[in-house]
Amino acid sequence: MWITVTQSDVLGVLNSYEAAAYQAAAIGAGQDVMGDIIGQVVNHCRGYIADNLQNHLADGVTLPEQALRPCQHLVRKDLLTRLDIEVSKDRADDAKEALRFFERVAEGKVQMEQPTGTIDTSGASQVIDVISTNERQANRQNLAGL
Repeated sequence: MWITVTQSDVLGVLNSYEAAAYQAAAIGAGQDVMGDIIGQVVNHCRGYIADNLQNHLADGVTLPEQALRPCQHLVRKDLLTRLDIEVSKDRADDAKEALRFFERVAEGKVQMEQPTGTIDTSGASQVIDVISTNERQANRQNLAGL
């Protein structure tokens, strides 16, 4: 199942100090720091998923459920960095493992759940239809000696 990553998903991987720091942070009017970071990280993760041409993306800013936890770790690191809170070694290691997970997805070493509903076809993979094939007129043999 493909899901939308929410603020409560991210708050679930923050400890009480990190959650309090987030909630106490001075956020300007009209800013949605958590929403912005979630959107950026989810799109980053979707890019890794789309890098493997056997994968399809569900419509919207969604991820397969199996990608939620690695995504949470990436969002947490970005959020802590944005709040200017020191990222502990364990948190940094979690983020590195999450990136490695998505690299393995892109390499096809981790199979992702494919969407069952509407598929996002706006990705970077392009299909080229060859209209005609022409034989090369210039090649190594007929240009030898020039």
